[in-house]
Amino acid sequence: MKKFVSALSLLSIFLTSYSQQDSSAISDIDSLNRNVTFYDQEIPIAAGKELKFIAYFFNQTVSSNFYPRNEFLQGQVIGRMFGRNTSETSDENRTFYTEQRLLPFFLYTPKLMDGKVTLRASFEIDWTWGDASYGAGGNQGAGFNADFVNLQTQNIEIEIVPKYGWAINIGLQRMFDTPYNPYRVTTNRLQYTGYRLMYWAGDAAGISVRRDFSKGSLTGGVYSLSENKIELDDDVVLVNLIGDKKLSPKLNVGGSFYWVNDKSSGIGGASLFGQGPKSLLTEYMGAYRFNFPSTDYTTNVMWAGSYFGFNDQYAFGNHKLTGFVNVNFGNIKDSTEIANILGVGANLRYSYRYGRSDDDEVFFDGIFTSGDEDGLIDGTYNGVITGNTWGAPGNLPISTGSYIMFPSGNVVNRYMPMIADISNMGYGLLALNAGVKKALVPNKYILSAGGAYSRSMYEPDRGGYHVGTEANLGFHWKIKTLMELELRAAHVWLGDFYDSPYTNGDNFLDAEDRLNARPTNPWTAFVAFKWLMF
Repeated sequence: MKKFVSALSLLSIFLTSYSQQDSSAISDIDSLNRNVTFYDQEIPIAAGKELKFIAYFFNQTVSSNFYPRNEFLQGQVIGRMFGRNTSETSDENRTFYTEQRLLPFFLYTPKLMDGKVTLRASFEIDWTWGDASYGAGGNQGAGFNADFVNLQTQNIEIEIVPKYGWAINIGLQRMFDTPYNPYRVTTNRLQYTGYRLMYWAGDAAGISVRRDFSKGSLTGGVYSLSENKIELDDDVVLVNLIGDKKLSPKLNVGGSFYWVNDKSSGIGGASLFGQGPKSLLTEYMGAYRFNFPSTDYTTNVMWAGSYFGFNDQYAFGNHKLTGFVNVNFGNIKDSTEIANILGVGANLRYSYRYGRSDDDEVFFDGIFTSGDEDGLIDGTYNGVITGNTWGAPGNLPISTGSYIMFPSGNVVNRYMPMIADISNMGYGLLALNAGVKKALVPNKYILSAGGAYSRSMYEPDRGGYHVGTEANLGFHWKIKTLMELELRAAHVWLGDFYDSPYTNGDNFLDAEDRLNARPTNPWTAFVAFKWLMF
């Protein structure tokens, strides 16, 4: 823990020196009027209340042709389709179920502390209708009579505001790869800024320090991803620094640095899968799994990146453009160097608002990640690494417009996209997403259609480059403020990437062709009800 404290001290010194370069944090009233606030407060909260309650209710009925083979995973299925979660598609079997989620948030800001200290607590209650009763465990409890113990903790943290424009967060908190405060902006802002949750998105215990300026922000933190044995130096620690600057009313740019120091040798992490570059978790989440004989090793991975946003809220016109480039580098060592790491990921998204509302929009979204053809034969992994190497999930690439190829935000217990990690199992990725929305009645009825095409940068054994092609259709009914109903259907035509036994989960048509058979094309349809309540 000495390194943890030392890193925090250095972080505080850096943030203090940076803040001295901008003395106009309070005087720029024009910036405040342009919605460039210190706290980016977009979520309406009544003033003067000590105890506040916010909740997100989600309910959906789903039918699809993919599901896990392992019956013990029916309650909660996470990870890549055809991966270690045993998920598969079928020509014959169909799922039909209803699932429900409630995310309650409690905020306590005592007047005794002059509003400078806030305690936040958020929880998660999930189940599938009819699944279980009179028991205990996560993600169940809607069987007949219910009476089930099911309450999962997301965040328990305090925010201290020692001075206007500063915020210190301590405890189990959100750790996202965006420059915005995840507690004070809407989800849409988090999904379309910074690295769009494609590298890091999860809950982590630690300390973060934030400084908001009139034209930007700077946030740094130190987080304990895995403590393991408290008497040994076998921890996984993440240190990050991310900031942005508004160069003009339309254009803002930013940069970041992340560093993971992993001395766990794969111990700890998610359930029996472990965590780290050599763990089964990587295959479970669709990340690259390092294959080497050493059992005692240290992993150091760093990410240095930059991003930009042009008119990213449609405040100054009808054209919006965002993008990022992120380079990951580092090594894995025991007494010698096992592997070097060097990979790059990039994204560019353009959208055009052709009508009167933001729901009259067309968008194009491109994702690129480098891949590796020969694994560690040359001693170097040239692909991308994300938080999925340490968490399940460790990122949330839910803003692409895909509903099967990439993960969708409409999820409770089952999270089974084809590409759960942008590294695409280390083979690299080139993905193109496009879509169009039309408001039949502004802010009331919205039609949408989308498509996606993905290919790998390298071929898997006995497979090809083409990952798949998706088409989806949807309809939104905005019933009331922050309450809506969504209908959606999606279908993917699998490519020859899934001819490989390794990528298709050893699916086969019959015993004679079990080593070269493409799975059935996946499809899904659902109706979802959403309500964000205050």
